[in-house]
Amino acid sequence: MAVTAALPTARSGPASSGEALLWPWWSQDATDTVQLLLGEGDMAAAGAQHPVIDACEQLAADVLAPGRLVMLCDSGTSALETAYAALRLEPGSEVLACTHSFRATVTAMFPQGLVPVLCDTDPATGGIDLGDAAARLTRRTAALVVTHTWGRPVPLDVVRRFCARHHLALVVDCSHAHGLAWQGQPVGLAGDVTVWSCGTWKMASGGKAGLLATSDRMVWERALVLGQPKHRALERVRDERLRALAVTGVGHNRRPSPVAAALVADHLRRLPHTLATKNERQAAVEQLLARHLPALTPLPDPGGRTAGALYKWHWRTAPGHRPDTVVKALRAAGVRAALPARPLHEAPLFTDPRLASGLGLHVAIPDPDGFPGTARLLDRLVEIDTRDAYEPLPDGDPDPYDHALATAAERLPETGF
Repeated sequence: MAVTAALPTARSGPASSGEALLWPWWSQDATDTVQLLLGEGDMAAAGAQHPVIDACEQLAADVLAPGRLVMLCDSGTSALETAYAALRLEPGSEVLACTHSFRATVTAMFPQGLVPVLCDTDPATGGIDLGDAAARLTRRTAALVVTHTWGRPVPLDVVRRFCARHHLALVVDCSHAHGLAWQGQPVGLAGDVTVWSCGTWKMASGGKAGLLATSDRMVWERALVLGQPKHRALERVRDERLRALAVTGVGHNRRPSPVAAALVADHLRRLPHTLATKNERQAAVEQLLARHLPALTPLPDPGGRTAGALYKWHWRTAPGHRPDTVVKALRAAGVRAALPARPLHEAPLFTDPRLASGLGLHVAIPDPDGFPGTARLLDRLVEIDTRDAYEPLPDGDPDPYDHALATAAERLPETGF
């Protein structure tokens, strides 16, 4: 339930007493594995191999990106930084990115001297507006990054054609999209490099971890040299020039601890259950929403999604109703509601050129009025935290959203809804 309640102390599984347990939690098997790892004491995992990390990478390939080379990193941000570095984009190159995205999608470009160029949003999909992106192409444009924000799929067939036509590298950020498929194909197969965050409250979380996948052996070997410990790179890299670089450890050690790998693997194994449960709970809650609060309507799911589940839910208020008032009423009733994050072009980094120049960063400052699709997407949206939607309701238990949404409906006239 998206109803605020005290968390039980145990984190190894859902509560059995009817209390809300907010994701993430891990199985008893994962807890036992972590205890064994703590006993061994090798938290650095600096050697060429570690069985828990190796097993997690293989499982991630099987579940998220079949047939791809996969690397576990210590965060989604570090996976993005490694991806941009491994593509060998020239410093000063421009990368097209949707303004409706998480900040790390663009800030991870800065260590490579890349210039993010923010593009408008297609309000129907929540992804990048390729017509607007085409208008922002220059001779310096070298790549496009797309993000399946909130777990809403970007139409990857159109994206791939766009990149092929303009000779752009494609980076796909799947940090909200574990298990997502577009027209029957896992989204992890789409990019020259694909990344996932596996931290915080993601559908596969190690507390703090990330994944990188590619089908290009040379990109993967460069990622190993630039983002993994020296001994691991030397064991797996074939290219002699890259091996010579690995001897001196030219990159960053972005390998996570084996504890994070054990936790990520635990969530990957239960991912089919997670996705099925979240979809079931979403459908049930939307029926209750229609009954109690018909002035709120779920944001339509883009076409083409054939697997996966939404990371967060978004409901649009009817014209004339203020989203902040609705959020206040929902929260008072116990629903974990908020306003969605504002787009990147409104952040100080993209409005004040002095901030970027003061740190030696290259940022294209956009026209603040140049994102009408983004404004349409975010207009009157309310965001619902789904951390309580990872387990089915116990048989016979009432749906807590039933009471919460009914209570919110009673409160809204008091707040001017």
